Amino acid sequence: MAMSLKEISVIKAAIQSRNRGKLLQPFLCIILIAALFTMILGAMSGEQFAYLAIPLIFLTLIQPQLGGAPKYSELVDILERQLPQKETMEDVLSQEIRKHNKQTN
Repeated sequence: MAMSLKEISVIKAAIQSRNRGKLLQPFLCIILIAALFTMILGAMSGEQFAYLAIPLIFLTLIQPQLGGAPKYSELVDILERQLPQKETMEDVLSQEIRKHNKQTN
């Protein structure tokens, strides 16, 4: 499976982005849970909790798109190029027709 340097760098960038997400998402979740407990205990109002929770949820959802991660389509293109090319039924039939035509000529 030979890959070009560009393909390898795209894959490494995707791995780094995934690793950042694995660290950031639990941290954001802990902040959200701590804010929830402070609201339940009365140290934070519901309005303050909402002002904190909405950006945290938005950041959690948008985080995979931040940080220069490669696009999903780029990764799929790399994987597609690495797949062995199997003949389709159309290819097989056209080969058989060519063989037949050669035999008749």
